[in-house]
Amino acid sequence: MSTSTAKNVSNDTIRASEIGEYVHCHRAWWLGRVHGVENKNRAWMDAGTERHRAHGQRVWRARMMRYGAWLLVAIAVGAGVVLVLRVLNLI
Repeated sequence: MSTSTAKNVSNDTIRASEIGEYVHCHRAWWLGRVHGVENKNRAWMDAGTERHRAHGQRVWRARMMRYGAWLLVAIAVGAGVVLVLRVLNLI
């Protein structure tokens, strides 16, 4: 095997998707990683990648909304404290 035809042989980084591929079929992983054989399910894999990207965006949006909600709670608590202090003529 020449290194010019090998795919990612010099790259020691293994992605999570590669682990899944290896667990599913050791031979398919070896053929793709060592011999550079293209997976016939490329469209299916690309669709999965897109679903993961979209899910990551939704998770990020949800996290930002949670931070915003906590900020609004803190503002409401602060306003409540100021209101109580004003009613009690302490400020």
